[in-house]
Amino acid sequence: MRTYDEADIKARLSRLDRAGRTAFAAACAERMWPLFTRCVEATGMGDVTALRTVLDDLWRAAGGEDVGDLSLAQATAEQMIPIDDGAWTLEVGYGQYATAAVAYAVRAWLTDDPQEATWAARQIHEAADHAALCARPDLQLNVPGTERLLLESPMVQTALAGLATDLATVESPSAAGQDDLRTRARDEGEAWAATLPGTDR
Repeated sequence: MRTYDEADIKARLSRLDRAGRTAFAAACAERMWPLFTRCVEATGMGDVTALRTVLDDLWRAAGGEDVGDLSLAQATAEQMIPIDDGAWTLEVGYGQYATAAVAYAVRAWLTDDPQEATWAARQIHEAADHAALCARPDLQLNVPGTERLLLESPMVQTALAGLATDLATVESPSAAGQDDLRTRARDEGEAWAATLPGTDR
C-alpha cells in the first residue's frame, strides 16, 4: 500500500533542476484538470480557456521555450480559486484543489523552490482524501482506523500511484519524457477523476 510522504517528495524534488520540478508540478496540475472543468460546469465559477492557457504556457516553459514573465499567469490562477460563498459543493472543493495546483506549479517555475512543487502534489492527495471521505459518509475522522481506511481507498491509492510515476519520470528524463509525462498525466487524470464522487453522483 502506498503512503503519502511529503518530506520524501520534497527531498527528491530538491535534487532536480528548475525544469524538472516545474514539469512535475505541471503534471500534478494536469492530473487535476478534469476536476477544474467539472467545477466550472457545475458552478459557473472559473474560466477554462484562461486557466488552460496558464497551464499550457507552464508546460512550454518547462520544455525550454521562452514564454516571458509568468507572474501574470500566477495571478490569473490564484484569482480563479473558487470561493465558498455558502453554497459549497464537492465540485467547489475540487475546483479549489485544482486551481491551487496550477498556482503552485506556476510558483514552482517562478521561484525555483521545491516546496512549491511539493504543494502542487499535496493538492492531489488532499483532493483524493477528501473524495474518499465524502464517498464514505459512515466514517468519522476521530474514530481510530479511519485514516487507514481512507488511505486504502482506490481513489487515494490511484492518486498516490500517479504521483510516484510522475516523480520517477522527471527523475529519469528522456528525449520524449515531457510529452509522455503530459499525456499520461492527462489521460490518467481523466480516468481517476471519473471515479471521484460528485454532488449528483
